[in-house]
Amino acid sequence: MKRLLCILFSVILTVSSLLVFADAKTRYNATWTFKANANGKSYASGSTIAVNPGDKVKVTLHLANNYYTGPTCFQIFYTNTLFERASSGEFNTKGRLYGVSGKTHATFVDWEKISAGNRKLGWPNYSTEKLAEYKKDHQFLRVTLTPNVMITTTAVGNLNEDLITITFDVSKSAKPGAEGEITLPIESRRTKNYKTGYFYSAICTTSDLTGTVLPYSDDQHFTCNTTLKFKVNSSSQKGDVNKDGRINSADALLVLQYSVGNAKLSSEQITLADVNNDKRVNSADALKASTAFSAYLSALCSCTLVTTENESCQRHASARQIATNLMAPLLCIIVYFYYCF
Repeated sequence: MKRLLCILFSVILTVSSLLVFADAKTRYNATWTFKANANGKSYASGSTIAVNPGDKVKVTLHLANNYYTGPTCFQIFYTNTLFERASSGEFNTKGRLYGVSGKTHATFVDWEKISAGNRKLGWPNYSTEKLAEYKKDHQFLRVTLTPNVMITTTAVGNLNEDLITITFDVSKSAKPGAEGEITLPIESRRTKNYKTGYFYSAICTTSDLTGTVLPYSDDQHFTCNTTLKFKVNSSSQKGDVNKDGRINSADALLVLQYSVGNAKLSSEQITLADVNNDKRVNSADALKASTAFSAYLSALCSCTLVTTENESCQRHASARQIATNLMAPLLCIIVYFYYCF
């Protein structure tokens, strides 16, 4: 009987120690996730997003954790050959972490405002060679949310909320096919061996902000779903729906056919077909595309006007200009009535 009790006791101790060990490994968890909005469409982390030069891309960072949250900081890196800058950062003012931080303790700083010396800090903990390569075409912005004990001494825990939405401007000179990314690299975490890292979310061991704080990510498990890939559309000119490098009546016809269900368009073509940027593709876009075609023909006529000195030729050129201004919209209207009635 004693032997049986000893065996049973040993099993209980072993199982208990395993449970404690497992709990110690997974006690503090933080999951960081990106979501993006471009041209009126939503995308999750890991997506490859089609953009056009001059587009604005909104990226939101979400944090879910299971501990009392202390000072939090992160640096988001972006390809500076594709994005001109991060033009704005809007905190989730209804979020719990922002609520205990307040306006004065929630900061958003883009690359241009980060001091030259400070730019050298907080880069991903890569090898020297990889880091040098990474720096060639990446810049970063920095966000901090620091609980303010002047507001409250009680920490917030078990977060599951958006922290901030940042607007990135796609370069107006971005070339078709150009690629880039926006990322929050897990390698940039602040650890005991990498104390200059600017990616951390400190752990308060109790709900008291003035109590013990664990500042390093060695004490927690980070999960990062925080990389978004981008590619500039092969034809970046609005209205060139068939992507032949020209905007003409063929594009207007294709838009009309799609609007009445007689044609299919790819996601890229739908973006190009939304000429007036109202998030819908209909006859209004076809009309605008045809107007662009008219402007193109008018420009040709203008060249004739400049190079023609004879008055009768000028009258002919003016007549042609009026005709071209009317031709595409009329064609658009005729086709619209043909397909819709």
